[in-house]
Amino acid sequence: MESLAYLVRLSTAGLLLDVNTFRAQRDNPYALREGFLVVLIVGILVGTAGVIGNLLSRLASPDPLAALAIVQRSLERMALVVELQRINPDFSLDPVFSQLATTFSILQWSGVIGALITPFVYLLGWLIYGIIAHLVARALGGEGTLSQTLGCTALASGANLLAIAQVLPFVEIAGTTLLGLIGCYIGLRTAHQLSAWRAFWAALLGPILLGLLLLVISCGGIAVLVAAAQGS
Repeated sequence: MESLAYLVRLSTAGLLLDVNTFRAQRDNPYALREGFLVVLIVGILVGTAGVIGNLLSRLASPDPLAALAIVQRSLERMALVVELQRINPDFSLDPVFSQLATTFSILQWSGVIGALITPFVYLLGWLIYGIIAHLVARALGGEGTLSQTLGCTALASGANLLAIAQVLPFVEIAGTTLLGLIGCYIGLRTAHQLSAWRAFWAALLGPILLGLLLLVISCGGIAVLVAAAQGS
C-alpha cells in the first residue's frame, strides 16, 4: 500500500511539472490506482482547506441577517414606504426580507457543502477528462493505454494544491486551470509518446468536447422543459 507521503510527493511533482515523474508514472504498473489516490488526496486537502477558509470567512464577516434587519428598518422609515403603508395597511416588506433571509441562510452553507464534495468533483472530472483525452490521443496516433492516460493525467491534479491557500479568509487563487492543462499536456505526451502539437490538441480538445457535450445536454434539457410547459 502506497504511503501518504509518497502520494503527496507524486501530487507535488505534478504541481512542479516534473517530467521524470510523469515518465515513471507511465511505466508504473499501479499507475491507475496511484492516480486515483493522488486525485482523492488532493481533493481532500483542498476541500478541508475550503471548509476551514469558509468558516473563518463567516466569522470575519458581519452577520448578513443582522444587516438585512438594518436595511429593512431603514426602508420602513422611508417616506415612500410610509405612504404606501398608509394607502394600503396590508403592505409590508416582511415577506420580501423573509425570503431574502432564507436565501442568505442557504448561501451561508453553500461554500461548506461545495468544499465537502470537492474530492468527488475532482475524481469525476479526472475520469471524464481522462477518458475523453485518451480517445482523442489514440485518434491522433497515441500508443498509451487508458490506465497510463489516467495515471499520468492524475498528476496534473497537483496544480489544485495551490487552492489550499483558500484556507485563509477571502483568498482566491488564479491559474490552477491553466497549470492543470499544462500538466495534462505533459501527461498525455508522455503516456502516448505524441509529438508536441498532437499532445497539445489532445489536451485541449478534451475540455472543448466536454464543453460541447454539456452544452448539448443543457440545450436538450431546456427543450424538454419548454415542450413540457407548452404541453401543460
